[in-house]
Amino acid sequence: MTPYMFAVVLALLAAVLAGDVVVIKQGQLKGHRLTTRKGREISAFQGIPYAKPPVGKLRFQPPGWLHVRVGKPPSWLHVRVGMPPGWLHVRVAKPPGWLHVRIPARAAELGPLDVMVWIHGGGWFTGSGNTDMYGPQYLLDKDVILVTINYRLGTLGFLSTEDAVCPGNNGMKDQVAALRWVRDNIAVFGGNPNSVTIFGESAGAASSHLHMLSPASKGLFHRSISQSGIATGGWAVTRKGKAKPLAEQVAGLFDCPAHPSTDLISCLRKQDAYKLYNADLAIAAGSDDFLQFVPVVENQVGEGDEAFLTEYPKQILLSQDLDLVPWMVGFTSKDGGLFAGLARTFDIYCITGGPKESDNKLEDSFLVKTQLSNPEDKSLAKDVAQKMQKFYFRDKSNTAAVFSSAVDMVTDLFFLAGTNLAAKLHSRKGATVYYYCFDYRGSKSFITVFTNETVDDGPVHLDDLLYLFPQNHAFPNLKLTPEDEYMVETMTTLWVNFAHTGYVKRVLYFSMQLIC
Repeated sequence: MTPYMFAVVLALLAAVLAGDVVVIKQGQLKGHRLTTRKGREISAFQGIPYAKPPVGKLRFQPPGWLHVRVGKPPSWLHVRVGMPPGWLHVRVAKPPGWLHVRIPARAAELGPLDVMVWIHGGGWFTGSGNTDMYGPQYLLDKDVILVTINYRLGTLGFLSTEDAVCPGNNGMKDQVAALRWVRDNIAVFGGNPNSVTIFGESAGAASSHLHMLSPASKGLFHRSISQSGIATGGWAVTRKGKAKPLAEQVAGLFDCPAHPSTDLISCLRKQDAYKLYNADLAIAAGSDDFLQFVPVVENQVGEGDEAFLTEYPKQILLSQDLDLVPWMVGFTSKDGGLFAGLARTFDIYCITGGPKESDNKLEDSFLVKTQLSNPEDKSLAKDVAQKMQKFYFRDKSNTAAVFSSAVDMVTDLFFLAGTNLAAKLHSRKGATVYYYCFDYRGSKSFITVFTNETVDDGPVHLDDLLYLFPQNHAFPNLKLTPEDEYMVETMTTLWVNFAHTGYVKRVLYFSMQLIC
């Protein structure tokens, strides 16, 4: 951008933001005012469409490019239902294909600001980028612009017939479309399109890692943060040959033909979107797998389609010549506590109690399957399960010790192993990698929301989010302790500084290592 053009944009920005009105190519956007934790005024622009609504013939297709403003956001909401007892019934928000932009009220005076794009987690089957889950009140005490996005989830976002009819990854392609929208429009909000950091947690973290490896996302961001999620984890990309049978199972739920793929997809396009969205829950109920519809390697793509992922992440990192952006990656010290707690509370896929019971469950569990090159090899699964039992559960007489060992096992298998591998492979490519472990357990923990566990064994999965975003949906009227306030300040400073410079430093409660 030339100095003249920048001056024009700055003048226009100052004029429009004075009234919380922004004009983009698709039309005029009206924002509203919010106040941050420290009382700073910010402008919030909600429900901005970045792609055509994925309805009718656009269902199970890549996102359609949006050329005109589609009008005022509709008032309806998706609601995820049928979760295991005790789970939050999470609002999935305004339709996929929409995003939210939050900026400091004085953005025009501050010059081009660094942009942080949040990709929410939820196993690619639930979640939202909405304010009640990921509000700007903490991060926007700093000089930064926050964008949170919604994208297609579950069957609507990740169903694949493993052929050109429906290659899959439409939810990931939605994320790419959102990043392209940010590139093309964020300057009008006072953002710098040449300083974009993507960050996410859990499936959102794995998504941010996948974008680093996808040619479709190249050049759309400049730094990446992955919190408790990794593309090289066994749960992040589905195995070859698994997606098509899942699509056929969905077809069976609606009495649609399983073959050929054109008939299967044509029939599913006519079904109720709400019922389709919840179809993965019906399939999961009869499966040992924790996650069903996730990213997939695309061997074929349709006419005019662009593949998001053409090889498995580990293969890409081992074989391809990559231009990798600076990356901050890590996990909470007891990430697995949430899943081990769920297992014991709801008797699912993991350690639940006594030795014999846990021996049998572990052998057929998702935990073991994700470690095997051939998950159907029963002999190998049994051998791996026995070795895991011997390594993690030496003392089976103490119930507390068994649970603590289960937490460590899930943390290692779901997070630590894949993160170690990815960090090393990135560093071998010459990339800047900061590797951290979050080890602060504050006044609240998500383990008390999702499970019956009361043990304070350290921060579990999701707990780090308490210090980046006010988690009002889970902890209404939450009052932070002084220690919690300190952690909010620490994390937001670290994250925003990384978005600004690509550099972080070692601080209290973090074990942060630069791998180079």
